[in-house]
Amino acid sequence: MQPSLATDRREERSIMTNADLQQRFCTLWERCSGESAPSTQVWTLLSEHYREPHRFYHNLQHLRHCLSQLDAAREQIAELDATEMAIWFHDVIYEYGARDNEEKSADLFQAMAGDNMSGSFVERVYDFIIATQHRGAAEDEGVAFVVDIDLSGFGLPWKGYLADSDALRKEAPHIGDEEYYRGKLRFFAELQAWPSLFQTDYFRERLEQRARENIQRYSRDLRARGFAH
Repeated sequence: MQPSLATDRREERSIMTNADLQQRFCTLWERCSGESAPSTQVWTLLSEHYREPHRFYHNLQHLRHCLSQLDAAREQIAELDATEMAIWFHDVIYEYGARDNEEKSADLFQAMAGDNMSGSFVERVYDFIIATQHRGAAEDEGVAFVVDIDLSGFGLPWKGYLADSDALRKEAPHIGDEEYYRGKLRFFAELQAWPSLFQTDYFRERLEQRARENIQRYSRDLRARGFAH
C-alpha cells in the first residue's frame, strides 16, 4: 500500500521539541561512538549552527522534517544510523551561495567523530553528506535515500512548499529578486529535465507527482510576475 500523504507536516510538528531533538541526537551519537563520547558537547555545537540568525530554512525545522521522512521510510533503509547521522550534519555549515557547505559539514562531522567511530562508518556518513550536493545519480540505494530525504520538501502540500520557498528566499537578502528568481527558474528547468526527482521507489511513489506539480505551479507564478530564466 502506498504510504499516506496526510502525515507530511503533522508528523514533524507532533513529535520533536528541541529537547526531543537533543535526546534523539545524543542517543544516536552515543550508540555510534560509545557512551563516554561527549554527546552533549557535540549537540551544543550542532544546535548553535542550526540556530544561526541567517537561517530561515536550513535550521532545526528542516532537521525535523528530514527526520520525520527518515522515520516514515525506516523499514526501507538498510543503513539507518549512518543515514540519520548524515541528516544531522548535512547542513551544519551553511552560507548562501557557498559551494563548499557540504564539504565543510562533512569535515566537521569527521573531526567530531575522531577515533570514536569506526573508519568505515565515518567514511559512509561523509559520503552521504557530500551526496546532498545533488550533483548526479546516486551511487547506491543508501545514497539515494539520503538525497531523497533532503529533497522531500518538494513534495509537501502546496502551503508547506510555499512556506519553505519563502524561507529560502529570506536566506539571500543581499540578492535582488531578478537575479534570485531567474536562478530559481533555471534550477527548476534542470529538475524538470530529470527522469525522476526522486531516486528511490519509496519516495518516488509518495512524492514525485506532487513535487512536480509544486515546481510547475511555482514556476508559472514566477513567470506571471515577470521573471524569466
